[in-house]
Amino acid sequence: MLNSFNDVSALARAGGVRRCAVPGATDEHALEAVFAAQSAGYVEPVLLGPAAAVQQALERLGLNERPHRLVDTDNDSNPAEAAVELIRAQEADFILKGGMQTRDLLKPVLNKQTGLNDQGFITHFGLMAIAGYPKLLAMSDAVVIPYPDLAAKIKIIQACVAALAHLGNPAPVIAALCAVETVSDKMPETVDAASLAALGREGFFGPAKVLGPISYDLATSPESVRIKQYPEPGAGAVDMLLVPQLVTGNVMSKIWNTDPANSLAGCVIGARVPIALVSRAASAREKLNSLILCCALSAPNPNQGVSHG
Repeated sequence: MLNSFNDVSALARAGGVRRCAVPGATDEHALEAVFAAQSAGYVEPVLLGPAAAVQQALERLGLNERPHRLVDTDNDSNPAEAAVELIRAQEADFILKGGMQTRDLLKPVLNKQTGLNDQGFITHFGLMAIAGYPKLLAMSDAVVIPYPDLAAKIKIIQACVAALAHLGNPAPVIAALCAVETVSDKMPETVDAASLAALGREGFFGPAKVLGPISYDLATSPESVRIKQYPEPGAGAVDMLLVPQLVTGNVMSKIWNTDPANSLAGCVIGARVPIALVSRAASAREKLNSLILCCALSAPNPNQGVSHG
């Protein structure tokens, strides 16, 4: 069980100092995060963008004298292309999105000839410390795949289970979220949830267990489980939420993010390296959490060789 981001930080430290490529390195919160991570001994910053603009941003923040590598890119070029090249050349270990659109970041990652999508499937993985919840709570894709069908949900679970195993939880309980606990053809997500739960019972996801269809309160509240007499072991204290579609997870995460008592992290998994990817409006703390998560996922795996993707 992952109790807090301190557990993730310990895994990140155990992997040694990682090289963090930051395309679009004029984003102040991204710069604050990567240099805070440097101060804490997690990373070496590799900054990508127009050199003059990046230097100006560093000077505004008083960071221009701090050690870093700067890769100059043209104003009209996509710095994510240069970041992908660094990864392929083994000159960086993971990527943190700077001041750029997600689609521009992912385009070179997904390039079939020169990208990083070796396994042919990427998804987003969220990890959250929610006030009052006794452990970190993972969440499925709120960024990349808008409307996953059953086949995509299977791949999402497989990728997220591998990430959780890398972080030390090889047997997570996953809630396939729906509005109700009964299967209805009028609510396709309930049909998918029942199918995923059946696959879990058959051992398709290894030691991971899938509950569904299940509502959010039954997934996270022991009191709701008691009142509604929901029979499945693991309900009320799940390790991961599988959201039925992107908008559900996106709205939930942004609501949680308005409460300063909560801490969030997010990254793309399934590619050759993890990619720290949160909203451009995310705080420096959220970006720091995300790059520490990437440090942990890009480090040598202590858990029986299970890869992050």
